Amino acid sequence: MSNVKIVIKKDLSELKGSTFITGFRTIGEVGYLAIRHLALKRKMERIGYVVTKYYRDVTFLDDYGIATPFDIFYDKDKHLVLLLNHILPFQREWNDFASEVIKWVKKLSINNILLVGALDKRYKVGNESLKWLKTSKCKLNLDYPQLDKQLLMVGPLALFTLHSEIEDLPALVLLPYADRERTDPVAAATAIEVLNKMLSLNVSVDELYEEAKRIEEDLQRQMELLQKELSRGSADRVYM
Repeated sequence: MSNVKIVIKKDLSELKGSTFITGFRTIGEVGYLAIRHLALKRKMERIGYVVTKYYRDVTFLDDYGIATPFDIFYDKDKHLVLLLNHILPFQREWNDFASEVIKWVKKLSINNILLVGALDKRYKVGNESLKWLKTSKCKLNLDYPQLDKQLLMVGPLALFTLHSEIEDLPALVLLPYADRERTDPVAAATAIEVLNKMLSLNVSVDELYEEAKRIEEDLQRQMELLQKELSRGSADRVYM
């Protein structure tokens, strides 16, 4: 029996044929920044959650209300399902997390899976802003160079890609170049601009460019607090 449960408060038939999008707080926090920006700017409806065995005991108030570690949103107009991962699952749960979410996505007869990650900009060549790759069932193409052969992808996004391939699902991974050492809103804006073209979204990224420093500082403070609180013993916790 799986230790990952997906809770949906909406008729699943309405989600059939959607495009599924997600990303994680990895290099530059690009995947997280991009997905959260999309959810908020499109004023998407939160329709569910992913709950794991080792569920993180953290919550906070976001623009849409009480945030859970893994929130699921729906955009009825553009027929999009988003998974917003405020934090990473415990590493021991990464594989189960990816496997169960992808199996759930398969049941929805999803149109395409779009995964947002990042590449370390120290390895950037020329003026390219982004690279990408796709599973064998994906028919989408982008006017950007594909990821170099033999270059390793690791972490939860790699597992989402692997399980998409195993389940014969069409998935495409966007990998803008980002700063590994800090939060990178500009790289997130690059990913959103590509998604805008792919999905006809017209989501403004002005805020990500103009307030990059503030966003970086806010998320850095949030992440430091999360890491501090999660590493404490129960008797030492500040927020209960």
